[in-house]
Amino acid sequence: MFDVVKTSRFAGGLSLLWLLGCASSPEPFRVRYAEIGSGALKDFTGAAPLVVEFEKGDRLPVHFSFTSGDFELDPKVPKFELVAKQHCFVRFDGDGIRVSQNGEHFDEKPRVPGSFQVGLGAQRGQPSRLNVIIVAPQR
Repeated sequence: MFDVVKTSRFAGGLSLLWLLGCASSPEPFRVRYAEIGSGALKDFTGAAPLVVEFEKGDRLPVHFSFTSGDFELDPKVPKFELVAKQHCFVRFDGDGIRVSQNGEHFDEKPRVPGSFQVGLGAQRGQPSRLNVIIVAPQR
């Protein structure tokens, strides 16, 4: 059985360990996507996670590149954009890329996991095509 003094020391030790654990995880650098083009990342060093806030309707150009000795893209740089369907936050860190609706909880398990597929599609009477399908996790 614990007495009060031992329990206090134990609780104090747990508090210290919790604080040390938090100290090793720096606060993320937060920026609004709309402000990135205006130099909002000038102070970002990469030492902390990056959290980007997107507003509904924000448009994010996607750069798609393909290099091969046998094939080339036509056009060389196809134009794609991701459009934010709702207000959300995207966190970039050593553990990957995660999305949150409130900017604080990035570790919620998705209802449906994401997927990535690449394959050759063929239908009679139509040209074959390369299918690249990316499905983001659903919250």
